[in-house]
Amino acid sequence: MESTAIYRKPKKWTAAVLGLIIQPAGMLYVARPGWAAVYLALSVIVVLANVFVLRGREPAGEAVALLLAIICAIHAYRLARDFRELLRRPWYSRWYGLVGIIAAFAVLALGARAFLFEPFRLPSASMAPTIEPRSHLIVRKWGYGNYGTYGIHFMKTVMSSEVRRGDIMVFEYPEDRTLSYAKRVVGLPGDRISYFNKQLKINDEETQTRRIADYVHKDRPIPSRQYLERLGEHEYAILIEPDAPAGIPIVKAFPYRDRCAYTAEGLSCRVPEGHYFVLGDNRDSSSDSRVWGFVPAINIVGKVQYILQ
Repeated sequence: MESTAIYRKPKKWTAAVLGLIIQPAGMLYVARPGWAAVYLALSVIVVLANVFVLRGREPAGEAVALLLAIICAIHAYRLARDFRELLRRPWYSRWYGLVGIIAAFAVLALGARAFLFEPFRLPSASMAPTIEPRSHLIVRKWGYGNYGTYGIHFMKTVMSSEVRRGDIMVFEYPEDRTLSYAKRVVGLPGDRISYFNKQLKINDEETQTRRIADYVHKDRPIPSRQYLERLGEHEYAILIEPDAPAGIPIVKAFPYRDRCAYTAEGLSCRVPEGHYFVLGDNRDSSSDSRVWGFVPAINIVGKVQYILQ
């Protein structure tokens, strides 16, 4: 005998709460898959607008998301109130269907973040002018062997994607692997890196640089000298402060510290196997391999694929 539970009307306040928290789930609960698709599309549009259009205006994006949630909650409440008693409720409006659908979406989203692409935000100005403070970064993770998200490590494999000089990589900070940094790779395993008097040399060859228009900061009136630096196939802007000292004022103890020699004019290092030497593009305002040493390959999270300023 067929259970009468599948004919039971959805509860109004359950529908409202689901609509407020997870808009598509609220619509599925009241057996309206079409409206669930509409609210899912609107939610995606709001998220994309926050990332691409409303950058720097997060309160406005949050207000739009809250308004959408309230509208959906009211909508779901009214649909549940007007639900016909004898209308057969499909499986996806039952508790087990909703739990299964939400769990499937959660697993897919978690898997995409852990293995494919993950968004990051860079709070500092260490990579200016390439990456402005508080920019969103989309990082490609597959091929780099360090898979996880939200502080949970799922899998470690051998790195299959090549790390090249000039790539901007996100990695776990060697001194505290719960922190993620983004820097530019300038030294590969076995390279000899020299940075004297603010001139970068790789294997005794100077990188090509040329002066361009000064960089105007958003938060201070004094501009910085800006140069274009070429590293392999990459050409990118760097900032140099002429009044900043050439030497590294504070150097921490780090593994393979004996491979580096420091002077008042800068430093020279031989990159050990399985490690990389990284620099920030804002050369005089970056804590990087000059200060805390080399980045182990196992700390690499992924390559910055998109920068959303």
